[in-house]
Amino acid sequence: MMKSYRITATLLIKIASNTTGIIVLSKNNFGYTIDIIQKNVLWRCCFVKDAVESLIEKFALALTSEQHDFLRFFYDNLHLEELSDKEQRIFIDYFYKSETLRNMAAFALELADIMREMCENIPAIEQAERLTNGKEQRLYYERKWQIARRQKLKYQITKKGNILYVPFDEYKKELGPIIICLEQTTGMVAYSDLCKSMILPFFMIAHREGRDLYIVPYDCQIHVHYRFENGHLNLCDFKDFIEYKAKGDAAILPVLHFVKGLLQENQHCTEADIIIFTEGTPIDGQHLVGKQAKTMLDEMKRKYYAEFLVIAMHEQKFNEQQFWFANKAFFADDAIQ
Repeated sequence: MMKSYRITATLLIKIASNTTGIIVLSKNNFGYTIDIIQKNVLWRCCFVKDAVESLIEKFALALTSEQHDFLRFFYDNLHLEELSDKEQRIFIDYFYKSETLRNMAAFALELADIMREMCENIPAIEQAERLTNGKEQRLYYERKWQIARRQKLKYQITKKGNILYVPFDEYKKELGPIIICLEQTTGMVAYSDLCKSMILPFFMIAHREGRDLYIVPYDCQIHVHYRFENGHLNLCDFKDFIEYKAKGDAAILPVLHFVKGLLQENQHCTEADIIIFTEGTPIDGQHLVGKQAKTMLDEMKRKYYAEFLVIAMHEQKFNEQQFWFANKAFFADDAIQ
């Protein structure tokens, strides 16, 4: 893979100071070429344009340093290079007009800095433990996939006479969807931009892992949901997601039933990640510990290998007993402050 560099005066001076001979700099559609002629021998160095710089140049954009950082974040996480020129133009216009979108980028970059700082402060022994756990986690999922494959074969094997037909060609190890349940209520209005900024990196994760990304806003019911196939950006749905707002109270059971329906549509997959953003106090939370809810959630974990992650806005409002099914829970109190 060719490395990408930004051509700057400093870089050119460095090349010139360490080179004897004739240096010729030429510009083309893909970047720059530097020809160095030494003793009748031609050395050619090709420098590919920085992708974001190319985008800025293509549309003759005038950006502040802050806006430049925001655009680079979106380029990296939303894979803007996959959009057509027309779609890129539409996104750029929306980027200029939408303060919400820019606020989301600011939140996301700040959160990324916090995460980097946390990682840098973890002692070396804990880093070794994380590597060990990472290996164990891979083995854990491998075992889950093996169990899922055996179950799938068991139910798909057919018998005709004395012959057993085993569909090995349909037997694949696939990651399931990433499903994000985003509470959009009166109590969550102040945290809407923050939550949406935390969702943006999941586009990159879904794209890298070839997984569908679902975003399901909810209050007491489900009014709309968005599907981004393999994490690819759909501008129309993306804009609707950014601008979507709702008021009222939150009920958790309707969205969990909806998620179960999405899992049923992805039965060929062996693992699904479900991330729930919540203020922490759904009006029907007491029913999560009831028999029907427990049966449904246990089935989702057993049949679809669903992993639940809850991101609550306030630790004080979070009811651990009601969210018994969550594999992990995080609290956004520090980010909010």
